[in-house]
Amino acid sequence: MDPTAVRFGDYVRTGECCRCGQCCWGDPFNGQQGPAKLEGACPLLNLVAGVYTCTDRQHPYYLNGCNVFPSHPGQIADKPGCSYVFERATNGD
Repeated sequence: MDPTAVRFGDYVRTGECCRCGQCCWGDPFNGQQGPAKLEGACPLLNLVAGVYTCTDRQHPYYLNGCNVFPSHPGQIADKPGCSYVFERATNGD
């Protein structure tokens, strides 16, 4: 089995975050983490040397949200830059 594979219910997700930043727009903290470094983005997102990156991968939101997102192919249907791939899980997975 692919070492990047993670099962989420009926789907198995493979791949790694390509850091396209498409899923990082909006403020999940509702301003509680301060102003965003990039207008309209999550306050944890920054652009460093042309690559979107999370500035705090130890933050509880990252560990409990971003770390497991996306968990369903519908969550990235409108994010063509996302590199995750979903397949229907089988009973043996």
